[in-house]
Amino acid sequence: MTWPGHRGLPGAGLLAPAAVALVSVLGLARLGASGTPTLTVGPGDGLTIQGSNIECVVSAAAPRAIVCGIGQKSLLPHSYAFTVADKGAAIFMASGSQEVVARDFNPALSSSPFPVARHKPTNYVLAKHAHVILGGTHIACGSLLEGNGVQTFGCGAYDTASGTSGYYVAGTYAVSISDQFIGILEAGKLGAQSVVAEEKQP
Repeated sequence: MTWPGHRGLPGAGLLAPAAVALVSVLGLARLGASGTPTLTVGPGDGLTIQGSNIECVVSAAAPRAIVCGIGQKSLLPHSYAFTVADKGAAIFMASGSQEVVARDFNPALSSSPFPVARHKPTNYVLAKHAHVILGGTHIACGSLLEGNGVQTFGCGAYDTASGTSGYYVAGTYAVSISDQFIGILEAGKLGAQSVVAEEKQP
């Protein structure tokens, strides 16, 4: 999957009723859930989330980041997308000016990054309940089908010393996207979180 100009997306530089759905994907899903498939992705990989129009790409160059939006092979005009990396998270307009509408930076992360799984760039179709690790970073993601049938995908920074059984690191910023909404949440202690930015998709 290739999005025109995705290398120049805002925040791939970063570096330069909605709240309920956002909180549930980020706060209740623990990556250590038994039986949930986990995939490690790397530079140039693409993701399509089953049951939705959510698609993601991993940056091919440093800093390593994952960018997600809604659309099929190209981003839906006037929609919102996110980018997330160890340094923080941002929401931006997916077309036109690609204006950044929200951006938050993480504190320094002290643990070692997740291991890298080297492979050729690959496009993956992600199950409705699955986990993704962005190799070489602290970023872990999860797809979750809500009880109301809404498919979501969220990412944030983990303390890798706890494997994938913990919560997002307190004080960092996580992101969540669906065909209906997108948002940034600030992670608190023991899975607590608060929405700091949200937008409705067209």
